[in-house]
Amino acid sequence: MAIPIQSVMHVNVNCSDLERSLAFYRDIVGLTPAAHTNPLPQKGFPMGAGAEEEPLANAAGPVQWDAWMLQDVRGFAGPSVDLLRWQIPSPVGHPYTDPSHLGFARLGVLVPDIESAHRKASEAGYRCLSPPGQVPVDPDREARLFVVLDPDGIRIELIEQAAMTSPQLMFVDVNCSDHARSLEWYERVLGLEVRGRWGPGSVRGDVNGIEGDVEWEVAYLFPPGQEAFGIDLVQWHRPAPIGRPYANANHLGLYRMAFMVEDIRSCHDELLRQGVECPAPIWLDMGPDIPIDGLFALFFPDPDGTCIELIESPKLG
Repeated sequence: MAIPIQSVMHVNVNCSDLERSLAFYRDIVGLTPAAHTNPLPQKGFPMGAGAEEEPLANAAGPVQWDAWMLQDVRGFAGPSVDLLRWQIPSPVGHPYTDPSHLGFARLGVLVPDIESAHRKASEAGYRCLSPPGQVPVDPDREARLFVVLDPDGIRIELIEQAAMTSPQLMFVDVNCSDHARSLEWYERVLGLEVRGRWGPGSVRGDVNGIEGDVEWEVAYLFPPGQEAFGIDLVQWHRPAPIGRPYANANHLGLYRMAFMVEDIRSCHDELLRQGVECPAPIWLDMGPDIPIDGLFALFFPDPDGTCIELIESPKLG
């Protein structure tokens, strides 16, 4: 039985300078800082595979972070960006530089005016990989978009949706090595539904900062009955997938995606039943600015090692 997902809660963005990245996501992307999570140091937890310096997989801790939850116009009724700067341990590494790298590759945001968004990003000194360009997204439709790098080099894809009046979080891209295997896993384990599939064949790669043509296939996945935010599950064919997802939670870049569930212990039991490697749920303190004592979360990998998180619906104080 698939995990009964209530909603998409957030996508985690690890940054090296919280104030600098906050300015980008607020002023360029158009998101609103809504909640500040800044807890005291607490016991470490199994949130990463422990292959990097100062592994978070060592439960001895301590760990500490400073973060802002950023919302679009839907507020907490929609998904968030969990913009986080690790304090203990310090951030490590750098975001993927190759668009076909396995793991979370880019964050998609709808904007009402693509030319205005591109002009604003360029004039503020952020690197745009190309001018706005047309990219096929299904057999009958193209999207006008461009990719801009955030202050740490994370790929943010801005897509024009002229009917909108303000930016809206739309999807996160997950690059996989075996599309059939990963698609079966996301449907069986998380219960996500396919709302479309597309393989456009050979197309221009300049929007992704690649010279020459590229080729990929994609499935658009959403929780049952929901349209608020989805996963673009992508397998690259040209260039081929490379690397592996980040091993540790303090690695700079897009690290994890969190889904809200009602009963995290029963979800943990179901994950184990399905053969998913998954440590027990842990209790996390969110700091004095959040009106809850804390929350239960658990972390587990998809077939390529991309980090998925479940969070139990918190009880408000």
